[in-house]
Amino acid sequence: MNFGTNFKLYVLSGSHSVNSVYNRVLTPVLPLIVADFGLTYAQTGLIVTAYAAGNSLFQFPISFAADYTGRRRLVVVLSLVINALPVFFFGWTAEYSTLLFLVFVSGIGGSAYHPAAVAMMAEEAPERRGFAMGLFKAGGDFGSVFTPVIVGWLAVVFMSWRTAAQIFVLPGLLWAALLWMVFPRETAVSRGPLAKEAKSTLGGLFRNRALMFLLLLSSCRVMIGRGTMTFFPLLLAESFGYQTTGIGWVVTSYYLFGTGSSILMGKLSDHFKHTSFIVGMMAVSTLALALMPLPDTAWMFFALMAALATTLGPSQGPILSVMTEMIDEKSRASSVGLLYSTNEVAGSLSPFVGGLIAQAVGLQRSFLFYAVISSIATLAGTMVYRLRERQRLAGE
Repeated sequence: MNFGTNFKLYVLSGSHSVNSVYNRVLTPVLPLIVADFGLTYAQTGLIVTAYAAGNSLFQFPISFAADYTGRRRLVVVLSLVINALPVFFFGWTAEYSTLLFLVFVSGIGGSAYHPAAVAMMAEEAPERRGFAMGLFKAGGDFGSVFTPVIVGWLAVVFMSWRTAAQIFVLPGLLWAALLWMVFPRETAVSRGPLAKEAKSTLGGLFRNRALMFLLLLSSCRVMIGRGTMTFFPLLLAESFGYQTTGIGWVVTSYYLFGTGSSILMGKLSDHFKHTSFIVGMMAVSTLALALMPLPDTAWMFFALMAALATTLGPSQGPILSVMTEMIDEKSRASSVGLLYSTNEVAGSLSPFVGGLIAQAVGLQRSFLFYAVISSIATLAGTMVYRLRERQRLAGE
């Protein structure tokens, strides 16, 4: 059965929504889990850390395996299945240590997803990768935005966080089956000895100067995103008097605005040079962050948040588009794995460093720290643009 390219792009973007489900499925019911197991704050935080650890530690090795074997469809399908199955067993978890183990295993499943899925998106739309990657980014955002609301509602309806979580085994299994049917069977690629290929792939990636600047750019973007979304709720409460419900709607609106902008900006980037478009987006983000200490009304602050939502998150699509263009197919998944691994490391440090700065200079002025990070990202994007233009002129 033949499926059109657009249908395949939407299926892959939908799978990104499903992948995001398992990163958010426990977030709204953490208070219920704390009460169920009698956890401390540190033990509660360890649940989130367990998923992040599984998601980051194995990202590059699995991405290289996808390139080495050529079985990207199989890797994405197994990722969704392994991500989903532990959720089903939450319902019979009697020990906190067992819950941590299951969350860690689910994180391992998640670690396999992005590199192979991004490589598949790039293969399906070589002439409009900006749009494809913007659609892919929007798909992930969709899952992140709506999962907490649905899980919370199900927990109330069934009066059990365990039952609410168990239901979410279905999206992963069903979407894995859909992917298996929609995408054609892959043939194994012929590669050299494993150790030699791993050394060659890793060496080639690290020798690519444009890629290194792109990793810096992307890591800065993630640092800003993680840090600002940690402190936006606090700033809304302390400076503008917002309560929990109002903060929730503002944050949800921010993500929804970014989701729509991801598709639009991705499509626009196809009509410009992708790298210069990224530089422009990061420059706008830098300006918005630099102005955030100034607003004395909530509406002025919301305008700056809107500018950030339009440019910061949506820049991921064009970034992935540039990366998949500059890396040949046999190393494409590996390069994306390297990108996500470095992003996770950088992103994990950002809220802590930002918190220290906020203690020293005040919450609103601490956003200048993220403006500096954004300016570094803008400079890194400029270097990528210059290096790629130099390569293009040399090839003419």
